[in-house]
Amino acid sequence: MTSEERTVVYAEIPDFEQNLTDFESSRFARLRPGQRQVLAAYAEQHLDARDLAIEMPTGEGKTLLALLIADHALSRGWSVAYLTGTRQLAERVEEEAEALGLEVVRFAAGEYGGAKLDDYQQAQSVGVMNYWVYFNSNPVPKPADLVIFDDAHLAEQPLSGLQTLRIPDKPGPARQLYQVICELVVAHTDAYPGLRAMLDGTARPGTPPELLSFRDWDAIAGPARDAIEASRLVTDHELKDEAMYVWPTVRDHLTQCGILIGPSGIEIRPYHPPTALNSQYSRAKQRIYLSATLGSMDDLQRRVGGEPVTRLTTATPPPSGATGERLLVLNPSAEHPFDPKVLGWALAQIDEAGGRAAWLCASHAEADALQDILTNNGQPVYRLRPGDDAMVETWSEAANGHLITAGRYDGLDLAGDLCKLVIITTVPQASSEFERFVVAYLGDASFMRHRVGQRVTQALGRANREQTDRALYLGLDPSFAQMLADPAVRKSIPTGIEPTIRAALETHEEGWKGAVRACAAFWEPASAEGEAAAPTSPRRRTRPGRGSSGNSEVSSAEAEVSAATDLWLGDHSGAAQKADEAAALLTRAGETEHAAFWRYVEAHALFARGRPEDRAAARRALKDAIDGGPRTTWFRRLARTVADLEGSEHTADDTDRFFLAWDEWRREAGVRLDRVLSEGRVLLTGSHDQQCEGLTRLARLVGASGERPPKKEQSATDCQWTWSTSKRAERRVWEVKTVPAGDPHPLSRGDVNQLLGQIEVATRRSAKTRVFGCLLTPATATQDDAAEAAHDKVALFNHGAAVRLYDVLADRLRQYDALCGDNNAEARGTARTRIEALLPQEDGWLGKLLAPTRGRLITADDVSVVFPST
Repeated sequence: MTSEERTVVYAEIPDFEQNLTDFESSRFARLRPGQRQVLAAYAEQHLDARDLAIEMPTGEGKTLLALLIADHALSRGWSVAYLTGTRQLAERVEEEAEALGLEVVRFAAGEYGGAKLDDYQQAQSVGVMNYWVYFNSNPVPKPADLVIFDDAHLAEQPLSGLQTLRIPDKPGPARQLYQVICELVVAHTDAYPGLRAMLDGTARPGTPPELLSFRDWDAIAGPARDAIEASRLVTDHELKDEAMYVWPTVRDHLTQCGILIGPSGIEIRPYHPPTALNSQYSRAKQRIYLSATLGSMDDLQRRVGGEPVTRLTTATPPPSGATGERLLVLNPSAEHPFDPKVLGWALAQIDEAGGRAAWLCASHAEADALQDILTNNGQPVYRLRPGDDAMVETWSEAANGHLITAGRYDGLDLAGDLCKLVIITTVPQASSEFERFVVAYLGDASFMRHRVGQRVTQALGRANREQTDRALYLGLDPSFAQMLADPAVRKSIPTGIEPTIRAALETHEEGWKGAVRACAAFWEPASAEGEAAAPTSPRRRTRPGRGSSGNSEVSSAEAEVSAATDLWLGDHSGAAQKADEAAALLTRAGETEHAAFWRYVEAHALFARGRPEDRAAARRALKDAIDGGPRTTWFRRLARTVADLEGSEHTADDTDRFFLAWDEWRREAGVRLDRVLSEGRVLLTGSHDQQCEGLTRLARLVGASGERPPKKEQSATDCQWTWSTSKRAERRVWEVKTVPAGDPHPLSRGDVNQLLGQIEVATRRSAKTRVFGCLLTPATATQDDAAEAAHDKVALFNHGAAVRLYDVLADRLRQYDALCGDNNAEARGTARTRIEALLPQEDGWLGKLLAPTRGRLITADDVSVVFPST
């Protein structure tokens, strides 16, 4: 039956099975049980729901389901926009619609056509396009009556991008503007020590971003606006930078935004996207969100920035999709993802996978670093960026190569022979500066842990779409095992993925031997039968288990989104009221730090109103948040904002650096922390190479960033430490000297000379950073000419002093970890208070300890006196 012959008449409650039959499609003859259940529930309960979420397992045919709903919408006289994550997926939807017999037109940037637009806008055909075609600063397709969000979480990037001015720290006009804004901040206040290293380019990529207080931003917003207006980033059309299109929207809302400055860039953005103000979204009569992993409706609303979402449920859960065989293998070591051994293990799988791999990175900075590594090794790289759908096709047509993505765990179809190896570089817990801020400072915000489970599940479906698919997945982050064992993370992982996760955790316990064996066994031809291996018998009885800690059912998103939207609109009173409501809900759920963040937003809204009484109310709101609050880093930051509002003098807290670094290490290592610390101690007492690696662990203990520069670099040091104070960025270049056991000859001039050259190189590269050298030596005496050469540029560090520093701080970290208990804000605050008393009390103690020693050797006793006696 042709589309012209088919009678488009529907009952009030549609019969989707009959509708499918009427299409007379040879490819789609009948509904699967899961499709039948969902469509029946939609027809009986949700035909007029404004926002509806439909979760369908991968492989269960959610595209056909959505097309039948779209067909029904056309019969109601509704226009329909079907949105996907990539052009490739839009083409697949178009192909399935044509196989069904449903009229569709596909749009891409610059590819519209008058007749196609007319068919879409007159509700004669379904408009299929990617998210960036529909949501942009000047969309061509008109708002649809029904908007279908396929792979719904991908909508977050284009929606938030409409009001987010991102200024990346990359060469050219962007870096110039980045540095201008950083200079404005550090000239105004010394409250953000991390900015010194960011400004000088010495901050490590994972450094948590700084959230500027609304008062500090208010003071420099005018000069910042002038600098942005004058920048080529927003004026040079040849650059075609996204900032040029966003700036006209953000320009008049600067003081209603949150400002995050991280090592990879600056984000000027509302706290949540005010999507309800977007006509492409708001004019829809119905919005349907599709995904195999929707998560909580509260967080879906938070990510989209729109209205509350109803989840469609059925009497029985839809059956799990048949998606073939998959194996997840985790990095069993403590080494970072791009460590030569870890990266070498991943690259060793490439040949087995046919020369093709997809890399899922958490951020653009991480993807940039990976791209540089692979390109420098002569590997063909294909970088997928937002809106650049053609790159997937280019990669798929190449004989081999690496597809690199950033923040993309959903919306990529890499099934069949296209890709059999997917590599997840880091735990997917932060894909933007805002998410990195939440992870570092709001440790009890449960929604971020739920997102990890969602993204891991999404990642594990990239190359497994059909029953015949077979793919290997590698997790390179050393913290994967700890994170996947977190109850809050596991709660957001579907039952069908649980066996894969459990098997990965069991293999992880076998170390490198187990990881290598598992990969080799997977590639064995005898096991490639095209069907999933039969599950093994459980080794233990199944227990009821325990729920995740915290109240994962807290529903604060509606208040949060309303607060952010009202603040963007300048409705300060409404924003303050809604932010207070969000804080109250989160407080009742036990999310103390997360609640305090929304009290901060409440204070921001009150302050922005501008009247003296409003500013007094802003101060009271923050005082209410911190009174009796735990002494975590976030609460310490809020206390400094209160002092600033009161006109009191305040300086950045040097101990924040410790606890930010230690909490990150604890998240990463989990129950393996004690073992990792013990390994670091062994390294520090080992061979030359081991001592160099041990210094990177010691750097982390003192709250610094430690790295070993590639030896191919001219004048490469053995190790570099970098950290920031309120006054400057500090860098120490280390040279390690070892001698045969029992022969610690006096330190000679020759031992010092090489380090002096390395100091000179490091100083030229980081002109605004204070650079000194540190020479680690087993020597107990120094020759006169060596002492003279080292006098005002080098700290001479006896090996025993480094070991003593490591032992003392490792002991403090172990105590802190034990005191943190269940890791809620209150426990971490109490633990910090206890451990702070056991840390050096002198401000800037690390810089003083590692300052030039005028030829004198620092000993273990010198280290001991820095710490309070216990």
